[in-house]
Amino acid sequence: MISAIILAAGLSSRMGIPKQLLKLGGKTMVGIVTENVLASKVDEVLVVTGHREQEIRAAIGELPAKILFNPHYAQGQGTSLALGAGAINAGASAFLVFMADQPLISASLINMVIDEFKKRSCLALRPVYQGKPGHPVILDCALRAEAAALKGDEGLRKVLKQLGSRVEYLPVQDESAIFDIDTPETYEMFKSKYKN
Repeated sequence: MISAIILAAGLSSRMGIPKQLLKLGGKTMVGIVTENVLASKVDEVLVVTGHREQEIRAAIGELPAKILFNPHYAQGQGTSLALGAGAINAGASAFLVFMADQPLISASLINMVIDEFKKRSCLALRPVYQGKPGHPVILDCALRAEAAALKGDEGLRKVLKQLGSRVEYLPVQDESAIFDIDTPETYEMFKSKYKN
């Protein structure tokens, strides 16, 4: 069983407004990311909310995802990842981590990462586009306790740093692995090109 954690709790300070609720082709970013993950081989989807929780819950609507509210979201991303990791189904063998500002990550890219992870039977696998590490990252559930112990703003990077050379990488030809929407300029540029 493979679980997925979508981190959608942040304040989006660089954007100025919640990225999760920005619209692309009539849908919110968090809705698009959740749909893409649900369309993949993932068995369980957890969405961690925080800032503007009710609106994000409404944006996910009837999609079959489990929504978790992080009351400590203002302390940083680590608190959201910790909450998600602690709530993964006990039967899961691995979990993926997604950001709510990466709407281009497709089900096919997610499936490629899952398939490669199963083939290699490694502890963690991360896609790389033109030398840049991206998302989604998949981790063996042996690392669940480390993720559940994160605090403040120490996110996935801390877990991967502790693993060092035991993190494996998968070169991909898909730029969406590293593309995120972080600033109003990126959003405006992307919005005009986005075709759902």
